[in-house]
Amino acid sequence: MTSYEEVLDQLSAVPPGTAGDDRTITWLTDAQVVGFARNSRGHLELFLAGEQLMPRTGTVKSAIHYHSWHRDTQLPLSANRILLPALGHFDQVGAFIAAELLRERADADLGRAFAVTEPLMELAIKRLEISQNAILGLVGELLLLDALCRRADDLHVGPVVQAWDGWRRSARDLTWEGTGVEIKTTTRTTSSHAIHGVHQIEPFAAADDNPGEARLLLVSIGLHSAEPDVPALSIPSLVESIVERLNATGASALVDEFLARVAMYGSESGIGYEHPTMANEAPFTAPFTVTFIRGYEMTDPTIQVLRRDDVVAHQHVDVRSLTFRVELPATISIDNPVAGGRRVAEAILGLHGEQG
Repeated sequence: MTSYEEVLDQLSAVPPGTAGDDRTITWLTDAQVVGFARNSRGHLELFLAGEQLMPRTGTVKSAIHYHSWHRDTQLPLSANRILLPALGHFDQVGAFIAAELLRERADADLGRAFAVTEPLMELAIKRLEISQNAILGLVGELLLLDALCRRADDLHVGPVVQAWDGWRRSARDLTWEGTGVEIKTTTRTTSSHAIHGVHQIEPFAAADDNPGEARLLLVSIGLHSAEPDVPALSIPSLVESIVERLNATGASALVDEFLARVAMYGSESGIGYEHPTMANEAPFTAPFTVTFIRGYEMTDPTIQVLRRDDVVAHQHVDVRSLTFRVELPATISIDNPVAGGRRVAEAILGLHGEQG
């Protein structure tokens, strides 16, 4: 029987495809039923050769694809391919799934082994998706924080970094002098975002214990996995840029606190990026290019989204439990949204396009 450790060792040696759809499948046993490949971006794919499998769960169903794969010197291969979530390699999870399939004798009866293992696949893929979303969220928040640090004058760089509150469960990702900032990151081509409570799209009203917010900017950030040899950003590069700016502006005393906060981000989802020791580790090194950065002024009445007043009228609905998706257009008016990292940073800092 092939153990988890043996599978992980084999996975570590699986090379990425050279280009496009080219890939090399590494079979885990001589039966050539369970195998792995990496596409040209390095993303891990599980191949299960044989008849088409019929998943019972939506999670696995959305991840699996049955196809006839062309091979240069052999007959075409009919196989089910499961593409694991795309951020980093996640070799350990892939090795766990494959080892379980082999333990259930997939080489002899793939259909039965798949049926028995599918609940574990579903849990593993869901966990990867949670981690993937956390990594995307961290990239988006660091990207905006870096833009703010670059645009702020030296005196305000330290306070701007301290104003970032998205590293923990908080009501707002960042607040600066009466401007609330909610950061949403997506790999979609549009500003399509899940909203968890109307507080994410409305300014806070003043209360006895806080002055409230004069306005709220929803910053929509679009990211795309970078192609090889294309200039890109990553979690380590963004963290390093912010640290360099803190050091250069006399705020080096805040570096350790900032790094500790970064490490806290997503820790409940299992990521917990420790910059001093993990700067070269997947999935944190996953490279991204930015497709758009838009800052939406959410008090604009032409933005047609659910508001608190729409919900509180229904006394049997808990307004805090409301979850929905917004689909914001690229243009609402001539000045909403503000587009581009620099302009969004200026809008938050109240610089209004000043030179400097």
